[in-house]
Amino acid sequence: MPSRWQHVLSPVAHERIRDSQYGLFMTKLPMFDARGGSLVSFVGLERTVRADLDESSRFACSLVVVKWGQQVLLGFNVDRRQWELPGGAVEAGESAHDAALRELVEETGISAEEATPVARAEFMFDSKATVYIAAVFAVILVNAPELIESDELSEFKWWDPASELCDGLSPLDAEVVRRCLALV
Repeated sequence: MPSRWQHVLSPVAHERIRDSQYGLFMTKLPMFDARGGSLVSFVGLERTVRADLDESSRFACSLVVVKWGQQVLLGFNVDRRQWELPGGAVEAGESAHDAALRELVEETGISAEEATPVARAEFMFDSKATVYIAAVFAVILVNAPELIESDELSEFKWWDPASELCDGLSPLDAEVVRRCLALV
């Protein structure tokens, strides 16, 4: 009997759709990367329900979309050898928001007082069909930050989400960025 996630784990081609408001091309979900990971769902949050992101028990991790002008910050992950968004695990007793701010300063040196909750995303990274729920936040910068490399992110670049993917960019993170920009 096939598992309920078999359709998610099968490699299939997905058509790209255009966001009517921003003109960005987005991929229908689920979508997959070359490593076997997938972005299963992405739900933008209405401002009235964004407080749900403070429930730490529901989230495995927090991601932060850092926007400056028309570009988004990417860090090169030393372990995964790819460009991706800052973020990481929500620790015991920590809110998703606090995890986002902590990971942002630990990985990039950016100290923000507030991160705007934007979405809830579900990922799968293994063949056991384990779903990891991520809280996605946005930080909009007025000035270019001074970035500090960490043990996790060894270098940084600014990427324009209206352009093609840069070499080595996680397509899952790129999709999260494109979907977030339609909401902030």
